[in-house]
Amino acid sequence: MKKTLYDYGYGTAWQNALVQHREGYYTSVADFHEHDFYEINLILSGNVNILLSDQTEEGIGSRIVLTKPGTPHFVSCKPDTLYSRIYLVFSKDFIENYIPEWDKLSGIFGKNGRIVKISHDQKDLCKTVIKSIQDETDLFRQRILILYLLSYIEDFAQKGDVGFTQIPPYIINALTFIDEHYSEKITAEKLAAELGISRTTLMTSFKKYTGSTLNDYIIHCRLKNVMQMIGEGTTEQEAAERCGLGDASGLIRCFKRKFGMTPKQYLVQ
Repeated sequence: MKKTLYDYGYGTAWQNALVQHREGYYTSVADFHEHDFYEINLILSGNVNILLSDQTEEGIGSRIVLTKPGTPHFVSCKPDTLYSRIYLVFSKDFIENYIPEWDKLSGIFGKNGRIVKISHDQKDLCKTVIKSIQDETDLFRQRILILYLLSYIEDFAQKGDVGFTQIPPYIINALTFIDEHYSEKITAEKLAAELGISRTTLMTSFKKYTGSTLNDYIIHCRLKNVMQMIGEGTTEQEAAERCGLGDASGLIRCFKRKFGMTPKQYLVQ
């Protein structure tokens, strides 16, 4: 599983903590991924599917998704409901060395991530605290607010843990294979043979546990890597060829079908 930091511009746009808001009828150009920082993902609305390495959960309602460094995760939404979330990310260096009790408190993130259902009042308070973290310029006060937020979440997290559906290991293996071979031609037959299961089992289970068809997810993964390359200065033509999308025209058509805009328009939104 690749460790991706470019989504948040780590090392350039931010060093300590970052708060961002996303709203629309799609999530973002991301796949099943992990990164080197902590993330508190406050889902405000949307018909959302959440995938961790050992569990999955989908539906409508406010939730918090907690992931620590090295935790694979994927959040996607169906375009039938407005998706809205606020997420807070912070680096390990920003907080681990400043809080003696951090090892204990960080247990709230769980071994493989955590999904917590929250009430309307809990959602509003978490949203207010995260907004305060965004507005605060003093690093010490930012740390105090993050600790307060985590302590507050810990108070109700045990009761709000979502009853999750366990994921078969071959689904995680399928996601890893796609992550490593997205630029190649991947067919359901080839992938099923690689995993030692039938094509029908793969197609049915992939949709059930990820909320996406196999083909849609492969395209999603390719587009994510395309955006990374274009953001780093690669031409659309070269990025399309390297990511298995043919040429620049095919890339643009594919991107517009999924997101309603060109790659360049997406990058500057």
